Amino acid sequence: MTTPDSRVIIVGGGVFGLSTALWLARGGYKDVMIFDRCDFEKDLYNPSSNCDGASADINKIFRATYGQQTHSQDLALEARNIWLQWNKEIRQSSPSELPEPLTPQDQLLHLCGVYHLADGPEMIDRYVENLKIMKDTAPSFRDLQFVKDSPEDEKRAADLGPEWAKKHHLFDHFRNNRTNGFLDAGSGVTLADKACVYARHLCLKAGVKFVLGRPKGELERLLIDQSSQGKRVQGIQTRDGQSHFADIIIVACGPWSSSVVPEAHRSVEATMGTLMFIDVPSNRQDLRERFHPDNFPIWRFLEGEGDSAYEGGGFPITREGRLKFGFRARKFTNFQDHPKENKLRISTPRTKYSSEPINTVPLYGLQRMKRVIGGLFPELKEIGFTDSRLCWYTDSIDNEFVIDYVPGYSDSLFICTGGSGHGFKFLPILGKYVKNQLEKTPDRFTPLWKWRSVQEGKPCNGLEEGENGPREMSKLELAKRKCYKPLIYEALLTEEPITSRRFQVPYRELFVNLGYKDIDEFPSK
Repeated sequence: MTTPDSRVIIVGGGVFGLSTALWLARGGYKDVMIFDRCDFEKDLYNPSSNCDGASADINKIFRATYGQQTHSQDLALEARNIWLQWNKEIRQSSPSELPEPLTPQDQLLHLCGVYHLADGPEMIDRYVENLKIMKDTAPSFRDLQFVKDSPEDEKRAADLGPEWAKKHHLFDHFRNNRTNGFLDAGSGVTLADKACVYARHLCLKAGVKFVLGRPKGELERLLIDQSSQGKRVQGIQTRDGQSHFADIIIVACGPWSSSVVPEAHRSVEATMGTLMFIDVPSNRQDLRERFHPDNFPIWRFLEGEGDSAYEGGGFPITREGRLKFGFRARKFTNFQDHPKENKLRISTPRTKYSSEPINTVPLYGLQRMKRVIGGLFPELKEIGFTDSRLCWYTDSIDNEFVIDYVPGYSDSLFICTGGSGHGFKFLPILGKYVKNQLEKTPDRFTPLWKWRSVQEGKPCNGLEEGENGPREMSKLELAKRKCYKPLIYEALLTEEPITSRRFQVPYRELFVNLGYKDIDEFPSK
């Protein structure tokens, strides 16, 4: 039985590891240690400084709208209160009291709004359901959501403030206003890297110990004792050859979780989303002002189904002038030999900092991003994409987290993973409920987060596909850097021959924006 007297080792210093450690330490646990191969004390969770976990990012979305998944909605709203409390604590701190690079001016959660958009003039069923459930379960939050093209909601947005009236109309031009959706003024953007730095700062104040960087913080193997009483994990060995013992080992390694716990490879899978960036020059203050979070929300856009689907979005500009865009309608995999288990192939992250680094993205995703983003923001076409990143997530079979004891280890090995692309927003609160699962105190999340695996013959979020599935990276064409510019049209030229008959009205508008009188003037392949 895990109690505050238990010695706890957490492998992984991202969102799941940090939140767990913080709530354990504040709950009376006296011996909690986090190990991570990234030197977060030095690299500060900066994705440009050797940090390649999903938590190490410049920003993440905060939203509370989850439709029928009211448990996630409630968890997000609970987290939101703490995010805003952290903002207040930081604002009231002196610079010397804050960890680098935080300043009292930083807002870890900036309520700039999130605009949920979809193709077509009629509100899609998902959005209708989201708004109805929010009205029924959290009406005060629903009051902060404004339906696009609704005169009544336009007035309500204006009553909230003139900036919200402007944000409500930001996407009217897109596809001749043949889009639907709603603006959520209660949501916004989190500063991901700085939020992790602050959470680590709170962990240190609560007594959590950190062992960071290679080789001392990098896991080599689990120390497993096989006796007549059953198999137990006694501790870990790090790459420097040192052994570290504990009563319970918590694996919070995100997309590398199956590399540590082979049994998890049918419960979670590393999948990759495409991130693209535009670095707006400092002399373009007009663009920096336009996309500032005070003037511009996060936006999400849904279109189509199957291989033609688009599910992605973008963020307001950072203080450094960087715009970030993401695409995840198809979540790619990268199967490799398991590092410890013979004859086992698992999807494994490949990043800029891997032994075989990758500095581009699949052309499949880039083509679709250029078409949508170029249509939304023709003023950015001359700059084009300037950088990219593969962001690796940890998908579970149903997008619910996997937070439970690993079967077969006599309650000595615990897994805390499965963020499924939506875990970051819960950083301030997740550990509260991880602690419950660790101490076997049932709550509403226990049946949702329990250990589970792929069921044969049943769709399981793509995990049933394996290496032969269509998302495997080895089957994909990767984009050349020259494909990053311009935003729309070069991508289309890499596909089938282009004729005017292949395009509907919305595309005609995009070509006109580039300076052609009509689509027929644009050259075919």
